[in-house]
Amino acid sequence: MLTRILYPIDLSPRSQKGLLWITERVLKKGSQLVTVHIVDTAAGTETPRYAHDARISLQTLCDTLIPEDISCKVIVKAGNILEDLPEVAHQEKCTFAIIPVRESSDPVPLVKKMAIPQFLLRARNGSFPEEDVFSRIVVAVDLSPERTYHLLENLKNILADSEVSPQITLLHGVPLEDAGQSQELIHSATEALEEVREEVSRWNPNTSSEIVSGQPEEELPGKIADLDPTLLVLGLSIHSEMWGLILGSTAESLLEKANYPVLIIPS
Repeated sequence: MLTRILYPIDLSPRSQKGLLWITERVLKKGSQLVTVHIVDTAAGTETPRYAHDARISLQTLCDTLIPEDISCKVIVKAGNILEDLPEVAHQEKCTFAIIPVRESSDPVPLVKKMAIPQFLLRARNGSFPEEDVFSRIVVAVDLSPERTYHLLENLKNILADSEVSPQITLLHGVPLEDAGQSQELIHSATEALEEVREEVSRWNPNTSSEIVSGQPEEELPGKIADLDPTLLVLGLSIHSEMWGLILGSTAESLLEKANYPVLIIPS
C-alpha cells in the first residue's frame, strides 16, 4: 500500500518538517513519492511566476532531503487544492496520501474528496510525533462485516512493514435511543466485537476491545482521548466511483476533535 505516496506541500516550514518526517519514518528503498504544490490562482497575473519559483524551491528541497534510492516526482500547478489534489492522486496512480494538517484547520473537506487511504499528519505544539505512530492504535469499527474486514485487513498490511508490535484497541459505539432495547444492543455488540478481537489477535496478540454506549459522536471522542492513541484508524465509505467519501456525524466529530494522527481507509 505504501508504494506510491502523495504528499501535498505548501512550502511552509511546517510542511517542510513534514517532508523530513516522512523521509525518516515512512519512505523505504524503492518507495515512490509524489510531492504536489498547488499555487492559488488568486495570485492573478503573478501565478505563473509563483509557480515557477515554487517548482525550483520544491525540487531543491526534495533533492536535499530525499535519498537517491527513493523516486521523487515534483508537481506544481495552479488551481484549488480541494479540486486538484484528488485529481493528481488519481492521475499519478497514488496508493496512499500523507496530508499535513494544521492544528486549527478542518481536514473534513479534503478528506471527503480523497478516495485513497490517507494519513492525516498532525503536529502538537509545532512538532510532529516523535513516538512511533503505530505504538498505540485505536480502531473505530462499525461492525459491518464487509467494512470491518476491509478496514482491518488493510491495517494488517500496513503494519506488516512496521517493526513495532502495537497495542490495538477496537472501539465501537452503541447508540442507545431506546432504553428498552439498550441491554440487548450492548450484548449483541459486545459479542460481535469479541469475535473481531479474536480474529485480530491472531496477527496482533496485544489487542483489546471496548464498547461505548450513548450518542457515538458525543461519547467516542472523549473515550479516544482517554486512551491517548498514537494513531486513530477510521474506515469510511466510498460515495461512488468518483472521488468522494461518505462521512457521518460520528466520523466528522472524530476528525475535527482529533489532535493525533489519523489513518483513513476507504471501504
